Amino acid sequence: MSVGRVSGHYAGAFSRLVAFLIDWFIIVTTYGLALGLGQYVLETFFGRSVNYAESPAWWGAGFGLWAFVYLVAGLVITGRTAGKGLMGLKVVSRTGEPLGARWAVVRVLVLPVSIGFFGLGCLGILLGKERRALHDVVARCAVVYDWGDRPAELPAPVTRWLERRTMPPHAPRADRPESPVM
Repeated sequence: MSVGRVSGHYAGAFSRLVAFLIDWFIIVTTYGLALGLGQYVLETFFGRSVNYAESPAWWGAGFGLWAFVYLVAGLVITGRTAGKGLMGLKVVSRTGEPLGARWAVVRVLVLPVSIGFFGLGCLGILLGKERRALHDVVARCAVVYDWGDRPAELPAPVTRWLERRTMPPHAPRADRPESPVM
């Protein structure tokens, strides 16, 4: 795979699992908050309430739709979900280009199949050279580490401290502008 502008290697199982758990937490939490807000608005403004236990099919369908929209929107807009972003992961096509909307939809639709059947569709992440799960293979994509293009240097305070230690005392430094001699 030629990753082009992407800065890293294929993502490993642990970082992908943590990203998935973060996304799952976000999906469940935001959906629960939306249900609670909806219930509050209905009771406050309309004097009605909804018993979600009476309609589990609608609740489940709404949850599935919300999860689908969350995952697809993240992949189409930025190539990552919030969890992937926090873990420094990005989903790209096999050529390293951004994943198209059609392939993002395919990837998200096949994800439950990968996870189902005891997670057998995810074995490729552990065993494969390119660390691709079934949903990655079907959607013709890969998950890579991508912290963005930036120079490999230490954080600024550490860099300045090292410069002070290694440079002669009168040499110009980036943090000390030259002043004219009077």
